[in-house]
Amino acid sequence: MSFLPFRIFLDSNALQALLEHGGSVWENEPYSAAANRSGASAEDVAALRLVFAVAERAHFDFALSENTLAEVTDARDSHYWQWALDVLDHWHACAAAPGALDGSGAERAASLDLRRLGYLSEKDGRLIRDAVALECDTFLTIERRLAKNAAHLGRVTGLTVLRPPELAEHLEPAIGLL
Repeated sequence: MSFLPFRIFLDSNALQALLEHGGSVWENEPYSAAANRSGASAEDVAALRLVFAVAERAHFDFALSENTLAEVTDARDSHYWQWALDVLDHWHACAAAPGALDGSGAERAASLDLRRLGYLSEKDGRLIRDAVALECDTFLTIERRLAKNAAHLGRVTGLTVLRPPELAEHLEPAIGLL
């Protein structure tokens, strides 16, 4: 089943992978595992390249939250922190557009019972709640553990939780249409 996401929430590890492997994602440079704190594999980076190639034409939003920024701050990496601020600033501009958010996500997030998601860390739970509040339809993560629980997360939250290769697989049929 293929679909085009409307709004993708970037897990902090996906955000970090974009920073670490931006040359590979946007400039088609070879993958390098040298500085890879995000845990992104060559397959993840190749998939991110495809996702952002589609995003150039499909114009879906990439969202972050203040909780994402808190996770980035914990990493104590000024380059990563500045990158997160830049992406968050872009997201805030998108979210401020007329009609971008209708408030339905905030209502759903407030009623979300995270106890049903006992396998989530507290930090992941905050990010999942933020993704729902920001009316995202997709949560992009490098983490295999989150993706392993995607079906249950989807039933509880309404989010499609995917790793980059899975998202790329969903987007491939759309490439010829764009």
